[in-house]
Amino acid sequence: MMRWTKADTTQYLPEKQYIDTVLIPLIPFDPSSDGSMTEQAFRRELTQLFTNFIEKEYHGRIFLAPDYHYLSNTHETEWERLNQWISHFNTQPFQHVFLFTFDSKWRKYEAKLNGKLLWIPGMKEGDIQSKETQSFVKEQARQINELIQYDWQL
Repeated sequence: MMRWTKADTTQYLPEKQYIDTVLIPLIPFDPSSDGSMTEQAFRRELTQLFTNFIEKEYHGRIFLAPDYHYLSNTHETEWERLNQWISHFNTQPFQHVFLFTFDSKWRKYEAKLNGKLLWIPGMKEGDIQSKETQSFVKEQARQINELIQYDWQL
């Protein structure tokens, strides 16, 4: 996986015909809600852990987009902005657009999205370094890898 860094984009540009997939992490946040800030921050860290596992598996095949941040509970209007974002990535030769999230509310809007939603139920809290969290991430990343490979075969 290539990331949105100077080094990776410099490598991507001359090789872009071989990189047919973009992965966009969807990150909710709500700075006005003390009750959800810790959970949302933990899930953002989990997302980074997932994308690191996927990066190791598919370096040079998947381009990791910058995180797409949105205010929690704005899905009803946010899906249109997300599709605009996706349309900019579609100016590149990406044949597959994956949207990765722990936010189950996106499932309601999945049919409206111009990408394939990769939603998995996530942990709400924990220690990002614990064996339990690491095992959870590895198992879920394996399942996400299977979904990605299946989509590539279609």
